[in-house]
Amino acid sequence: MEKVKEAFEDLLTRFQTDYMDLGMIHFVDEAAEFYKIMNGEFIDYVRGLKERGVIRHIGMSTHNPAVAKLAALSGEIEMILFSLNPAFDLLPPTEDMTELFQKNYQEDLNGIAPERAELYKLCDREGVGITVMKGYGGGRLFSAENSSFGVALTPVQCIHYALTRPAVASIMVGLSTADEVKAALAYETATEQEKDYASVLASAPHHAYSGQCTYCGHCAPCPAHIDIAMVNKLYDLAAMQEEVPGTVRAHYENLSSNASDCIACKACETRCPFEVPIVERMEKARVLLG
Repeated sequence: MEKVKEAFEDLLTRFQTDYMDLGMIHFVDEAAEFYKIMNGEFIDYVRGLKERGVIRHIGMSTHNPAVAKLAALSGEIEMILFSLNPAFDLLPPTEDMTELFQKNYQEDLNGIAPERAELYKLCDREGVGITVMKGYGGGRLFSAENSSFGVALTPVQCIHYALTRPAVASIMVGLSTADEVKAALAYETATEQEKDYASVLASAPHHAYSGQCTYCGHCAPCPAHIDIAMVNKLYDLAAMQEEVPGTVRAHYENLSSNASDCIACKACETRCPFEVPIVERMEKARVLLG
């Protein structure tokens, strides 16, 4: 054990100047394993590394939203490396990663699993960043035959889906050819139409996100100049708390237009690919946030 520690510290020391500011605790997919780590000598060792400046931040990787939630609430984990894409978001928590890559999903899964939606909002509230892994679903989302939706997405659409989730700061993608590198870099110059995952998912034969706001922005433009996607996001963050967090309320109040300015014209609802009752949500946001 001592030799392993010495080798690890040597590796951290040699690379910390360039890219080792973050110490990652990898592949924690069971709650029992999380508690074992956080209540044992391993976390004491990691804390020691941080105290000595060998690392500056502590992160954890997991495929299980239940474990990710524990990490976000721990007060010590500052970044979570989490498996996230439109197909995975349909699935409830599991300790068996192979279930994420099953051929067929349950037919009654027609929107984001509540545990995952709660996780993203919770991380946003707690200031815990998410870095996305498995954003392409192992490449299966690029094929209509292999995709759980029955339609194909592009790398740009997958990247955009990940980056529009609350708390997501970055996405890592696997690359094996020069063309795959170019396909990922295309996001930087992609048009809004090329980024549009919502229209694809809404017209998919399986698992459309009916009635659920994905913050995709299709509702814009609003004649009252409301950033509807942002108001929806802030409302969702506020609604999960017993009291509205001060930071959420301040962000809402700083918007140039908010839910109180809604004129109930429903133009946004005609554009929403997921048939979200936006005017109803604006009224709920007005009541909750002022």
